[in-house]
Amino acid sequence: MAEEWERVVRRPQDVCALCEEVFVSGQDLVTVLDLEDAGFARRDLHGECFERTEGAPFSVWRWRKARDLRPNARRLDLGFLTEFFKRLDGRDESQARRVHWIVSLLLLRKKIVEEVGRSTGEDGREILHLRIKHTEKVYEVADPALDGDAMLEIEGDLSRIFNLEPAPPEDGQETERGDVDA
Repeated sequence: MAEEWERVVRRPQDVCALCEEVFVSGQDLVTVLDLEDAGFARRDLHGECFERTEGAPFSVWRWRKARDLRPNARRLDLGFLTEFFKRLDGRDESQARRVHWIVSLLLLRKKIVEEVGRSTGEDGREILHLRIKHTEKVYEVADPALDGDAMLEIEGDLSRIFNLEPAPPEDGQETERGDVDA
């Protein structure tokens, strides 16, 4: 029981269990621990979402998501990326399918979505069956068989969409090579 407690309690989620929005730094959050037949179950929620839940949980604690250590660091907005992923679902345009694949891989890597299965389409390409954690809907994302040039093009598009392009250094700041720009 003690090992299970440590495993469950030390694993915060990145997404609200109720509204499915990604948590952002500095946000007030609530963790609910329930005792179920299979053991402990943890749910992390926005404060507002916790107020809408019913029942008496085994344990509740409030906390604040840590702020980023580097305030000027460019970070990928996972909440926006998750919403983007949902909106790309079912789009039939070639570019949308390609971007959907890349966004899916990013969200898999960040553990926002999880793979629930794989299949092969009529054209022989792999199809990933993905689900946003703590939700039921399954999204099917087909491999667009991207080559290197297409990957670079999509990477550039996503960098512009998510404002990840490097900003020019201000006077006295270090450049990417470590030189000081005077």
